[in-house]
Amino acid sequence: MSAAVASPRAATGGLAAITRIQLRTGWIPLVVWTLALIGVYLATVAAVDGLYGTPEQLQGYDDTVASDPAMAAINGTPYGADTLGGVVSNEFGFISGIAIPLMGLLLVVRQTRAQEERGMLELLRSRGVGARDPWIAAVLTTVCALVVVGAGFATVLIAYGEPADAAMLYGGSIAALGAVFAGFATFAGQLLRRAGAVTGLGILVLGLSYAARAVGDVRENGWKWLSPLAWQQETRPFTDDQRLWPLALAIGVAAVLILAGISLVGRRDLGAALVPSRPGPARAGRITRSTWGLALRLQTPAGLAWIAGAFAVGAVFGAFTDDIADAIAANPALAAVMGDGEATEGYVAITLAIIVVMAIGCLGQGVGRARDEETSGTLEPTLARAIARASWLGAHAAWSAVFAAATLLIGAAGLGLTANGEVDGILAAAVAYLPAVAVVVGLGVLLLGAFPRATWGVWIALGYIAFVAVLGNTLDLPDWALDLSPVHLVGNLPVDDVVPATQWLLGGIGAALALTGFIGMRRRDVPR
Repeated sequence: MSAAVASPRAATGGLAAITRIQLRTGWIPLVVWTLALIGVYLATVAAVDGLYGTPEQLQGYDDTVASDPAMAAINGTPYGADTLGGVVSNEFGFISGIAIPLMGLLLVVRQTRAQEERGMLELLRSRGVGARDPWIAAVLTTVCALVVVGAGFATVLIAYGEPADAAMLYGGSIAALGAVFAGFATFAGQLLRRAGAVTGLGILVLGLSYAARAVGDVRENGWKWLSPLAWQQETRPFTDDQRLWPLALAIGVAAVLILAGISLVGRRDLGAALVPSRPGPARAGRITRSTWGLALRLQTPAGLAWIAGAFAVGAVFGAFTDDIADAIAANPALAAVMGDGEATEGYVAITLAIIVVMAIGCLGQGVGRARDEETSGTLEPTLARAIARASWLGAHAAWSAVFAAATLLIGAAGLGLTANGEVDGILAAAVAYLPAVAVVVGLGVLLLGAFPRATWGVWIALGYIAFVAVLGNTLDLPDWALDLSPVHLVGNLPVDDVVPATQWLLGGIGAALALTGFIGMRRRDVPR
């Protein structure tokens, strides 16, 4: 496919037009990401300022976490933890290390590969929009949103008395971290044809980056320099040893990825990719002829990526249990930080919570993949055959649940495999979390069946569950707010005992939500 060479004025007009279209059709995700992150960060700063309001309290925090390998593995090295900004950076480290990269990745994929897969970019290209314009517009809007988030973080810190230069360096490093993954989405989007494949590969890279950063921080070796997450924390904004070169490194890598991706757009056909798709068979196989088999085929790539990422995180974090035990022997005060019970059990409980969050993320992407079938127009011809709506919804819901459960169990198996027997009952604890995952499965079915335009609510639920797991105690949330998270209701496993009544309650809630979703699917229009 060849494209005519447009004049500079036409090219500029096409870029401006597609930017306006993307802002008009995609402003809700931009606003939700931006306000949610700034709001959670503001709440975290306010809570930390209340808990550690004196220099003595800040110094006590620094003395406790400075030698804590568990904190280093989960949140990163706590640089400047004797300052308000340093404590917040450490407490917020897990959320920023996951949410900011996902923001950059998902926003770019949503406005580029996902629209190209649906045929929307073909319509726009017919109206004088250049091949590179949608990609440039998506990168610009995403990077601008990331800059707003970074500026919001910096403004909050300055309002609470942190030096402006430290706050701005921290905010800049946050924006640069997101820009790296926005650049990765731009580059990978030229290699892979499916939006789900780009997202899955990005999530896998994020998981590996998180693991590499954790290994480097705990073992104090060079592995962390393979991770963009480490580049962000190594700016050390709240210390006397502030560094600009890690920020420059992140900006440089982001620029290279973005420029390389945009330059490669012109080397492929619309709807194609540089990595050629494998030619499919002339006829569908026995498995993919069925509704359940086709749903399995569609859900498998992303599901396997989540499973691989969870196993890697579990295996890497499990290898640190010996380091945790050694650190506790040298500093018993760390036991209080890790919670009730044995400190190593507290560390395993935190790691299991991370794996549960990954399992729910796998489920969220599965729900999104099913929704794509409807928005892309492929669901209507499917239902025109002798296929019941309940069968289609049940197939996608079931396979999404299977991959989510596999993510949780295989991630826990990786954790138990490398924990060297330091903690018993890891796999049993993972099984006990399945009813909590079932609640989110039911929520996904409810939204997909009855409120399909609100399927993003699964990601809101994921964000809240992660928020409660990581910051619930720090922010001293009321009990009712904590109990809105099904993962919190299950307990802090394997430290706490499993309550069978809670398991049955969560299972019943999940079943009721799913049943309501199936009823809604029968009664609503398709597409909607």
